[in-house]
Amino acid sequence: MTYKALLITGQESETISTLARNLIPVGGLSLFARQMKQMFAIGVEELHVVTDWFIQDFEKEILKCSARPGKVFIHATKDAPLRLLDHNQAEDSWFLIEEAVVIDDRVIDYLAQHPSPTVVSLLGPHDFLASTTANAMPLQIDECGCYFGSIAKLSSGTLAANLRKLNSLDALPAALKAISRASDCVTVMLTDIPLYIPKRRREVDLVWFPVIRREDGDKGSDMLLEATEKATVDWPARYIHRHIENLLVKYICKTPLSSGHLTLTTAILGFFLIYLFINGYMLPALFGTYIVAILAGASDKLGQIKRHISKFTGYVPFLDRLVEYGWYFSIAGSLSTSHGAAPYVMAAALALFQVADHIQSRFFLRLTRFDICDTGSFDRKFQLIAGCRNTHIWALLPFALFDQWYSGLGFICASGIITFFVHQLRVVYHLKNIMIANRDTLTDTFKKARKI
Repeated sequence: MTYKALLITGQESETISTLARNLIPVGGLSLFARQMKQMFAIGVEELHVVTDWFIQDFEKEILKCSARPGKVFIHATKDAPLRLLDHNQAEDSWFLIEEAVVIDDRVIDYLAQHPSPTVVSLLGPHDFLASTTANAMPLQIDECGCYFGSIAKLSSGTLAANLRKLNSLDALPAALKAISRASDCVTVMLTDIPLYIPKRRREVDLVWFPVIRREDGDKGSDMLLEATEKATVDWPARYIHRHIENLLVKYICKTPLSSGHLTLTTAILGFFLIYLFINGYMLPALFGTYIVAILAGASDKLGQIKRHISKFTGYVPFLDRLVEYGWYFSIAGSLSTSHGAAPYVMAAALALFQVADHIQSRFFLRLTRFDICDTGSFDRKFQLIAGCRNTHIWALLPFALFDQWYSGLGFICASGIITFFVHQLRVVYHLKNIMIANRDTLTDTFKKARKI
């Protein structure tokens, strides 16, 4: 089965202001570039764009976007039905995308994974704010007033049966109504899509926003940025870093800078701070760690809203830990002249217990699909003060101001060790509850295993 996509945008009867809607930037990308990247992410091999205007602008966007479907075709309105028929093969699965709407990745993934060959996404009349649905495409299906969810999946047969209506925005509502009556079609409500995202540690509202005017691009960017926020974070990230990160991302996303640039800058600055710590420039280096922490958070958010996967993405966790532990050992090195080997012992203990905590947290996540810091009410509250890079560097500040670096290093070492044991107790507690809740299933599995 081959995935293909169809985007209808810019008809002869429309005004110039309407025609450019798909070229409005949202989150540092034009809507068209965002749609290409979303289709590429689910494995779409061909994208067909139906338009009569701004063809050169669309071609420029195609050339600029590296993460796009392998083949992108632009068809004139009159030629589109015949061209689409030529490209439609028996086993193809098509995605029909509404123009100029910011669509959540979860909506696209939900339709792509749906077992039915033809699926039309719908919005209820009260699923989103009236100001948002005011620009939605109304549909009358089974005497039920609703709105088009901006994406549909079509089988090759359903596409072929409705080709004459799929080259015009004016005819699209009638085409969708006919598609919904096809024998292989089911309709799904966007409200059926699960909202919980493990990486965000919270339920995240679906992003669905029609872009009508250029100023709507900023509103769409704000929605995408809000969706990147994690719920369970340490206190510096929640009360200090978050606001600065969001401000940075809002401005940086409008520039050519990518998350890769920020990641590289963060790594270089982080290693430079190790040099400063070793050479005794302790307070300037400590303030530099706050900049690194904020840039690291901004880099992650920028990559998400720009849909940019950096070449360094796979190395980021390793680099973060290498830099963080480098800070601890460089502080220890600076203190060793007056305190001997004790600072090195504390730095090593802190690093080892943090590595052990990371291992047990990953084990719990793979076993339960939940992060240990987001499993219960106590875990979420404890995460505010749990030992990690952000809490450690901010905990050092009062000690640094009074030149008590040795005591500060001892304090964050104790914090890291306590965090490890608290998480270990919580892992045991939660696994015990899971085993009790699934006792019958585990017993059956054990009995079957004994027979093998």
